[in-house]
Amino acid sequence: MGLKTVVDGEVVTISVIGCFDVSAYEEFKEICQRHLTDTNQFVIDLAQASYMDSSALGMLLLLREKTLGDKSRVRLVNVGKEVQNVLEIAQFNQLFSIELRSA
Repeated sequence: MGLKTVVDGEVVTISVIGCFDVSAYEEFKEICQRHLTDTNQFVIDLAQASYMDSSALGMLLLLREKTLGDKSRVRLVNVGKEVQNVLEIAQFNQLFSIELRSA
């Protein structure tokens, strides 16, 4: 599991590599706190995420809270089928902009 961060102006892209679970909590929280401004947007790239658990959902909810629920400021991109299933069950499509990985 790992996180890779790229900052391009006001866009902070966090790429998740492997399992997105409780082991990523401290690093994810620190990245978000370091780059949180009133205008920064966060792109969570899940192209290389093989798994997501409830703690990852909690991390995303905390980021959503920190960005004041602004759906345009947190986007989940390159979402694969397994991760998509978890997001759908949790009804995160109502809370986040979700872009599926192209086949």
